[in-house]
Amino acid sequence: MKICFIPLLLTVSLPAFAEVDGKIHKLCIEAKDYAGCVRAMKGDTSPETTVNQIQRKGANLTEGNTCPAQHLSSGGGYCQRVICIKAGLWGKGHDQGLGGKGNFCKGGAELRWDNNHQPVRAAFDKRCPPGDLDIGFANTCGQAEARGYATYYSSGYKIDQNYIVDKIWGEPAKGKLEIGDKVLRINGLKPLKSAIDLHNSEILTTIVEREGEVIEFTWTTTLQKVEIPKAKKL
Repeated sequence: MKICFIPLLLTVSLPAFAEVDGKIHKLCIEAKDYAGCVRAMKGDTSPETTVNQIQRKGANLTEGNTCPAQHLSSGGGYCQRVICIKAGLWGKGHDQGLGGKGNFCKGGAELRWDNNHQPVRAAFDKRCPPGDLDIGFANTCGQAEARGYATYYSSGYKIDQNYIVDKIWGEPAKGKLEIGDKVLRINGLKPLKSAIDLHNSEILTTIVEREGEVIEFTWTTTLQKVEIPKAKKL
């Protein structure tokens, strides 16, 4: 599942989780290191990937908006490891908070919180919108797609693949741009190559073509609610 904020070309994939065989799960459920037991039973002794935490200068520890691989948000700026269990006829469905969030297991297995591992801090991904990461989501990109909206710094308009303005919803574009304007440059770059900061306001010089006339606007992006295509199936 992917999400795209036009004109930001923002795409972040949501995870499919590793599957744990029911027999291995039963053998390892009482182990102190559940994941280590599972890896040993599978013959995998490779160390776990080191997870980079928030390193953005001045970032508050609760500002993380994305979880590392195999983890989902457990709330309060933390992420908890998640595993897939083949429960068969005794299945009870995904653990509380994990269903309907765009995450899935291969083969119809069920999502379980792996409480044998300590939670880790959420990391920071500038491609995903700001805001609190709710329980069960991998990142705020997927969370926005589930809700059908996101709140981030924007100029308040959208362009199509030909750089033509096809929607205007907020400031500062409202009252300045018109539907049908062609955006030529943003801060000297082609629109889809300009890196718009979702997390902070910035001054943008936007040059458009309107009925053969070239017009230049200089404005500051504002924090606003932006509607996006809502996921059809989660």
